[in-house]
Amino acid sequence: MASADAPSGADPAVLSAIADSVRGSFQTVEDMTQSFIREAIIQGAFPPGQRLNLDAIAATLGVSRMPVRASLRQLESEGLLKIHAYRGATVSVLGAKEIAEIYELRIVLESYLLEHAMDNIDDELLEKLRVIVDDLEASTELGDWLDKRSAFYQALYERADRPRALAQVNHLRGAVGRYLLLQRVGEHPVHEEFFEYLAGRDLDKAEAWLAAHLERVSARLQGMVTAGESKVS
Repeated sequence: MASADAPSGADPAVLSAIADSVRGSFQTVEDMTQSFIREAIIQGAFPPGQRLNLDAIAATLGVSRMPVRASLRQLESEGLLKIHAYRGATVSVLGAKEIAEIYELRIVLESYLLEHAMDNIDDELLEKLRVIVDDLEASTELGDWLDKRSAFYQALYERADRPRALAQVNHLRGAVGRYLLLQRVGEHPVHEEFFEYLAGRDLDKAEAWLAAHLERVSARLQGMVTAGESKVS
């Protein structure tokens, strides 16, 4: 049940859906609470800069305030929250330099994964990717589009058999995912060309496409947060 005291800007229906998705999935209440807050941040239900209402979170999950407070340090260590001595916890705000660094790291790591995945691309994977690309380019809802895009890269990069690198990429993607949701528009269509390079096993062109694509997204997000900072100042 969503609380009437949900934080300002948070959609109670979205928070309720996230709460339902994490219930019963974890061994401890603290782990469940961490997952709820993490997903709410990544999905944009708790936007950058928002102060968390711990009582409202506890009421939404049907738990006490204690596990909510206990979960905050881990989320701060992941870079999703900032804990202030007198203001409580707020959702972290990324600056343009931080976004640039995240995408620089993503280009390095994703090029590494792509290189190791290329030799393991088979007809079964291509068929799976083809279906995702068709769904991706036909999608009109940004959240759904981002989910499908993540599924595309997850399926591709799993073939690299480099789980540590993939975990790092997923962490970096999660750090900027909430900013992608704030754009309100996607990038249609783009992945058809990338798919053709994969189908042709053309590593050089696939790597060049990937780097250029990530650089464009980085530049757009940097521009978005810079514009936001200008409005505040």
